[in-house]
Amino acid sequence: MKKLLDQSLRPLVMYAMVVLIVSIPVYFLTINWIWENELDKHHYAIREKLEKRLTSLDLPDSSVSDMISVLDKVQPGFSFTQATAPSPDSSYTLIRFDTFMNDREQFRCLMTDIRVNGTLLRVLIETNMEEIDETILAIAAVTIFFFILLLAGFVYLNRKTSLRLWRPFYDTLASLQSFRLEGGKPAALPVSQVTEFTDLNQSLDRLMDASLASYKQQKEFTENASHELQTPLAIVKSKLDLLLQSRSLDQPQMQILEDAYQAINRVTRINKNLLLLAKIEHAQFDQQQNISVAELFHALDAHFLDRFESSRIHYAQQVSEMTLKANPMLLEILLTNLLVNALRYTPAGGSVSVRADQSKLLFANTGISPLDEHSLFRRFAQASHEHAGSGLGLAIAREICERYNWQIKYDFDCGHHHFTVIF
Repeated sequence: MKKLLDQSLRPLVMYAMVVLIVSIPVYFLTINWIWENELDKHHYAIREKLEKRLTSLDLPDSSVSDMISVLDKVQPGFSFTQATAPSPDSSYTLIRFDTFMNDREQFRCLMTDIRVNGTLLRVLIETNMEEIDETILAIAAVTIFFFILLLAGFVYLNRKTSLRLWRPFYDTLASLQSFRLEGGKPAALPVSQVTEFTDLNQSLDRLMDASLASYKQQKEFTENASHELQTPLAIVKSKLDLLLQSRSLDQPQMQILEDAYQAINRVTRINKNLLLLAKIEHAQFDQQQNISVAELFHALDAHFLDRFESSRIHYAQQVSEMTLKANPMLLEILLTNLLVNALRYTPAGGSVSVRADQSKLLFANTGISPLDEHSLFRRFAQASHEHAGSGLGLAIAREICERYNWQIKYDFDCGHHHFTVIF
C-alpha cells in the first residue's frame, strides 16, 4: 500500500528528473553554440583590425613580408600564406596536437583573406577551445545543484502543504476507523473550512445515521423474532412430547411424530444459534479474562469422549499450556463447534486430533473428500450434502474469530480435514 502524498509526488519527481536529464545535453549544445558564435565574431574582429593596421602602416612590400613572416612564426594562433585568388571564408572546429601545450587540443578556426598593399594573403586564425569544456562543466554543475535544491525545496514544501491541507481527511479517517455500529453512536467528524471535506463529512454523517438506524432495526427484529419464536417452539415441543407418550398411536403415526419432533429440535437449535450470532455481532460478550485452553479442553472432554467412543472414532489431544484473553463463553462455543464439526465429518473408525501451541490451534480429522470452501463459513450453507447440519456452527466460529482478530482457515490434505485458528 502506498500513501496518497507519495502517489502525487511520484509523477512530479519523475518529470523533474526527466527534465534534468534532457537539459544536460541541451545545456552543452547551447553553450557550445554560443561559444563558437562568439569566437567567430572575435575572429572577424581580429581580421578587420589586422588588415587595417597593416594597411595603415604604409610599409613597402618587403617590410610587410618580413613582418608577416615574423608574425607567422612568433604569434600563436596566426598563419599567413600568399593566395593567388580570393576564397570564401570558412569557420570550423579542429582537434589537433598543439606543440606549445604538448597535447591534443580543440581549436576554433577561421580561414579568411586579407589584402595588404595589393597583396592577397590567406590568414588562418585559431583560438584554443579547451576552456569551453571547463565552462560547460562549471555551468552544468551549478545548474544541477540549484535544480536539485529547487526540487528538494519543492518536495518539502509540497509535503508540508499537503499534510496541512489533508489533515481534515486524516482526522476523518481516524474517526471512521474508531466507529463501531454496535456502539450506537456516529463518529465525531472534525470541522473543516474546505468545501470538499465539509461535503464529505456531511455525506458520511448521513451514511452513519442511516446505517445506525438500519442496524438498530435489524437488531431489534432479530432479538424480537428469536424471543417470540422460543415460546411457540417450546409449546409445540411439549405437545409432541405428550403425543409421543401416548399408547394409542400406531407405528406410522409414531414415525410421523418422531420426524416432526426432530424438525422442531432443529428449528430450536437454529433459533438459539441465530440469537447467539446476534449477541456476538452486537458485542454483548464484552467481558474478557485470561483462559487456560488446556483446562477448557479438559472440561469439554467429559462431553465428547462418550460421543467419540460411540461413533468408534479415535480422539487424540496435544494441548500445551497456553492462555488466551477472551470471553469464556465465546471461546467454549468456538471449541465446541469445531469439535462437533470434526465429529460430524469423520467416518466411523476414523480419527480426530487437536494440537495447540502459543500461536495456533489445529483440528484435524479423517475425511473422504474436501469440503466446499466457498460455502464453508457462510450461514445456512451446507459444505457437504452427506452430513447436513444447521449451517450456523462454522459461521458462529468465524464470527467469534473475527471479533478477536483471529484467523480461521480450512484445507484438505492427505485424506484429512484441517481447521486452523491462528491467534
